[in-house]
Amino acid sequence: MRSYYAHLENATTQPTVKIASKPVFRSSAIFPMVSQPGISARLLFMGYWILKRHIHEIAAQINLRAQDGTLLNRTSLMIREPKTYRIELKDQLIAAGLSPDMPFKGSLEIEFFSTTNLVFPFPAVVVNYYGPAFSTVVHTAQRVYNDFDDLKNNSQTHVPEAGFNIYATPEIEPFFSMINGAEEIKDARVSMEFYNIDNEKLVYEKVFPLLKAYETCFIYPAREVNLYEFLKDKPGTAKIKFDVRWIFPRLLVGNFQHSLPAMTITHTYYDCSQAMSDSDYWRPAEPGWHPASLMIPVSLQESHFTRVYFYPIYSPSQVTIDVEIYNQEGRLLGKKENYLKLQPEGGQYQYIPFKEICHALGISTAQDLGARLVARSLDNSRIPARIKLGLDLGADQQLMPCNICTNLQPFNPSLENKPTSFRWAPILADNSKADIWIMNSSPHVEYNRSADIELTFFREKDDKTFKRKIQLPPHGFQVLNNQDPEIHEFLDDTIGWFTAVTTNPYTTTYYFTESSQGVVGGDHGF
Repeated sequence: MRSYYAHLENATTQPTVKIASKPVFRSSAIFPMVSQPGISARLLFMGYWILKRHIHEIAAQINLRAQDGTLLNRTSLMIREPKTYRIELKDQLIAAGLSPDMPFKGSLEIEFFSTTNLVFPFPAVVVNYYGPAFSTVVHTAQRVYNDFDDLKNNSQTHVPEAGFNIYATPEIEPFFSMINGAEEIKDARVSMEFYNIDNEKLVYEKVFPLLKAYETCFIYPAREVNLYEFLKDKPGTAKIKFDVRWIFPRLLVGNFQHSLPAMTITHTYYDCSQAMSDSDYWRPAEPGWHPASLMIPVSLQESHFTRVYFYPIYSPSQVTIDVEIYNQEGRLLGKKENYLKLQPEGGQYQYIPFKEICHALGISTAQDLGARLVARSLDNSRIPARIKLGLDLGADQQLMPCNICTNLQPFNPSLENKPTSFRWAPILADNSKADIWIMNSSPHVEYNRSADIELTFFREKDDKTFKRKIQLPPHGFQVLNNQDPEIHEFLDDTIGWFTAVTTNPYTTTYYFTESSQGVVGGDHGF
């Protein structure tokens, strides 16, 4: 784990650095792959480097590997247009001489190469598992390190991965996926701690006698420990400590629903409960600022629910969370102060139920809503630099909501001087119901800055685009979907991407899809 301050140094220009930072000429991502009846997979990205970095040619290499790490096929393509790109697992299987109709487990790695500095070694790539009953997404998780410096910079400390929800019922079981890097490991240990809604803990350890280079492992913990009884038919969470070599240790995890079949996925995050150095905390808030906040979508219409989960993974502190509810025009409809407290020993597994909050405040749930979560210090306690949460949007008839991994954003006055903000995300318009949310909020105590945004939509079949301008008031948002006549005509029931360019640095995006069976997939944008 690298510190949050080190992350910011990599993400912002450093005007007084004496020695130039090492350029990045390779950016990569590697994902576990599953193909079986009712479930397939693909990678999605757009040529954002052309727009954001003015890099006009990128070489991409796609590596298909079997579950034991054996290389099965390698293909390449050139990226010269800022359009939508899609890499289907079934096409890679056919190219490798395998039947796309046979069950398959393995991995798919995509590497991007350039003679110009790519800046970040992790690319904006999305993996999309899909089938007739579902579509679920998450962005880049694991990646094979570029070199020893890359490994060292991202391995300042070794902590468990955590911060996600699991379910265990007769119909649904959780899974963890893990891909090893370029070096084999003997006696690779995977230590798991499970937490239920009552914050009881169950411990289990699994040993792999030999973990081969690039081997993909799928772990189904409910088949090895009695999670059905332990979780009490409620969501739970887990911490996972594991051995891998030469690969960024972020895991793709989720839940299988066997009868549909369907799955939902997310990625893990650092367990910071033992992280107590100065770099693990954010500096005290200046006057006029909250220490940290985040604006999130809230959908409660037609038997839908929205919940935000907090996990036992935070640097020890005394922090309270306020909840503010807004409509699309940015009007405050109600608030609950001190709704939830992060416990000083690192937090507990707990959640915020927005339907209950809206009912208590007399707010109609027959509308799209936004919620600003505000973190405040108690007793002058330091604020953790990382306050990770899980955003669940789902349908009441299914225990298959999305579980978006995101963070409260610490106040950062330097963003005020940022001239342009560039956001982008996919719109999964090949599904019957696909939404994108564009939101404008910040940690200011009194926020009064509107956002003038130019949206540009991209598709796969050609380099044509269409543009739309919108304006968001402070704490306001807009929801667009694939039934919008202009979007529907342009994308024609295919996957597209959009960019949002604005002078407002506080714009955020989310995207969702929901199947007719009630399975919800979603993620935050880039």
